This record gives sequence, structure tokens and C-alpha cells, in this order.
Amino acid sequence: MNTSKCKLFLLSLVWLFAMGLNTAFAQKSIELKYKLKPGQQFSQVTNIEQTIQFDAMGQKATLDQEMVFYTSNTIDSVNANLISQNSVFNRIVMDQQIFGMTIKYDSDDSTTFNSPMGPEFAEQMNQLIGAKVVSTITDRGQLQHLDASALGVAGEMSGSLNTGNNYATYPDHKIKVGDSWEETLNAVESSKMAVTIKYTLTKASKKQAVLSLEGVISANELNPETGGELNGTMKGEMTIDRKTGMVITSSLQMDMTMEMEQNGMKFPATVNSFVDTTIKEEK
Repeated sequence: MNTSKCKLFLLSLVWLFAMGLNTAFAQKSIELKYKLKPGQQFSQVTNIEQTIQFDAMGQKATLDQEMVFYTSNTIDSVNANLISQNSVFNRIVMDQQIFGMTIKYDSDDSTTFNSPMGPEFAEQMNQLIGAKVVSTITDRGQLQHLDASALGVAGEMSGSLNTGNNYATYPDHKIKVGDSWEETLNAVESSKMAVTIKYTLTKASKKQAVLSLEGVISANELNPETGGELNGTMKGEMTIDRKTGMVITSSLQMDMTMEMEQNGMKFPATVNSFVDTTIKEEK
């Protein structure tokens, strides 16, 4: 065998060996859970692009908005299988367009507080900055407690912490690629929606796992102020850091029909949202 044929033969062996390892790992059962320590800190950026179409008193309107939330998450304590953390909104940026008007808000830029409708809007949003939300989850991701009282009347914004974009919920057994499980996210009173999600493990490596999501959205029966109809679907994908169990990236699409209320009047609306989240551990 000449040198070139020998190299080709060895490369073929290496390729076949690597493919064999990948196939074997794909069939290996893995366990997903949160393995966190007190003091660990994570920075989170959530970008929401949203279109809301509604019909009020015969007038059709479209609201387009993009919101970016910058959040710091700190693990406070880990006791048995319970993990407590606090989350703080560091910055919020919003660009909203409706009825030919553009409303811009940036918590780091006080000049935006005086834009059209800015003062009222800024008053509500500014109280979120620096406010601490305390939550407790199990090591499988089920929410046990959420205290958003520090957010005041803007507390319903905390619902974004429990829509399933920053925490996945894992089964209490090992899984392999192709396995699915379903979880109903524990709804909290401050959220107007409840979400049931079907997860499927689509990829697995030594360091990461990839989950696909299909969800059903409904009105949160625990919130007495929800009122009206709320129905929708969610789909997307998450990449998980197997070392910590934390979500690294999340990309979700949410489509809903609902009733909105303004000045005592209710009117139907459709909401289409794209939610992209990136979470990074701070060293």
C-alpha cells in the first residue's frame, strides 16, 4: 500500500471511529438537572419582538414593539433539591410603534423619559430597575415560589420570568435522544398566562443538550385579574449547559389570541411574539 492510500485508509478509520462514537453517545441515556452553587451569578439578555393586532370600537390597529431586558441572576442558597435565587432588572430598552407614533424608552438614557407618552411610561418601567425578584425552583426546574412584590404595580412583568424561556423543566429520570416529556409550568398569581410544554431531547453531547419545545398557552386561573379568553401556542428550541443545567440560549415563538381591556372596555386581539434569550455565567 502506497503512502497516499495508507493516509486515506487511516482517515477513513478515524472518520468511522468518530461516527461510531457519535452514534453511541446519541443512544446514551443522560440526566438533566440543575447543579448550582450559592454565589454563582448569571447575566441574561432577553429580546422580545412582538406584534399586537386589535380591533377597538371598530378601529383596527397594530402595535409593533421590541423590548430588551438585561437581568442579573444570583444563586442565594441550595438546600437539598431546592435552589433559591434573586433576579434584578439592570436595564430595559423598548421601541414601540402605534397609530403612527414611535415611543422609545431606555432606562440608561433619561432623555427618552420625555418622549411622547414617555413620562407615564417611564414612571412604570423605571420602578423595575434594581428591583429584586426572589424565586425558588427544584433541581428539576419546577417553580416553587416567586416573590415579585418589589416590582409594585409592574409586578405582572415578572410573568416573563416564568414563561419557560429562561428555565427548562426536566424529568426525574434519565432520557435519550428522541425522548419527550410534558410539564405544566407552575403558574404564579402575577402572571396572566399558564403554559404546558412538551419537551423533546433532540441532541446530546458531553457538554450540551438541545431541547425542542411545543407548548399550549391558556389563561392563568390563579390570577383573579386575568379575565377574558387567552389561548395560544409556543414552539422553539433551547440549548442546555449540562454542567450546570442552565439554559444557554433559548429561541421561542408564541402566538396568542386574547381579550384586551382598556377603560373598562374589552376587545379581541392577536399577539405574535419572538423571544430570544441568552444566559451566560459570570466568572
